[in-house]
Amino acid sequence: MEGWLVGDIFSCELKDFSMENPKHTLSYIKRQAKKIKKERGVNHIEALEIVSKSCGYSNWMHCSRSLNHQKTDNFKIVDESIELSFTDWLKRHSSRNSPLGDLAKDMTNDETWPSYNSLDDYRSYLHNQNACYDAIETLDRAWKTYSTYLRKKKMPDVNKIIVKKTTLEIHDKRRIVFISDSTSIPYDKRTVEKFVPGDKAWVSWNGRKAIPVTVTEVKDERYSLKTERPVKKAGNSYSLFLDEVRSTPELACMNHVTW
Repeated sequence: MEGWLVGDIFSCELKDFSMENPKHTLSYIKRQAKKIKKERGVNHIEALEIVSKSCGYSNWMHCSRSLNHQKTDNFKIVDESIELSFTDWLKRHSSRNSPLGDLAKDMTNDETWPSYNSLDDYRSYLHNQNACYDAIETLDRAWKTYSTYLRKKKMPDVNKIIVKKTTLEIHDKRRIVFISDSTSIPYDKRTVEKFVPGDKAWVSWNGRKAIPVTVTEVKDERYSLKTERPVKKAGNSYSLFLDEVRSTPELACMNHVTW
């Protein structure tokens, strides 16, 4: 009986607490849930469910998501509405030793300095103050700089935009292959393998490490090629004897390059 009585009192307290109530915040919901938890002896989740339903939500999850979304939207609206005024922008330059700095200092010392939204209004004000030509000219340049500043602030910062670049397979996927116990074939017993431009092949400089290459040109006694590995040297061009360019890493080490 006591529990129902507490529930009735709590319902009365929240009768004006609809989903559109401006006081409807997560902090308030959680505070009320603590009170229910203590008064009814339920766990924290059950208390949150009770308060959420009393406030017009389907459940605690619905309440939490709705209020978090509302909080995010309000932040965006406030953030977008903030714009630095010309007066505040000008104050930032008061320490400069320049005509712009002089204008900023004069503005700071002028107790009647207005807050306008257009250059013409500021020009009229300076004219009424009998300002010199140089001061008005400085105002024109300052307003132009200020306008550029606002325009850039509204544009996305390309340096902060993270663009996921597509990785292009510029180099051959093949890796350097190390061959142990390779036996070199004497020059007079070597044969020649036939390649055409664009073919993938292998070469070895020392008989122990095979380098992936791409054939680029075929001449009478030589193959022109470009190396694919290591990446730092990828694209380096060489011209080797026909019997020094091979179809497998093992053959490349057995028929390694002779200088």
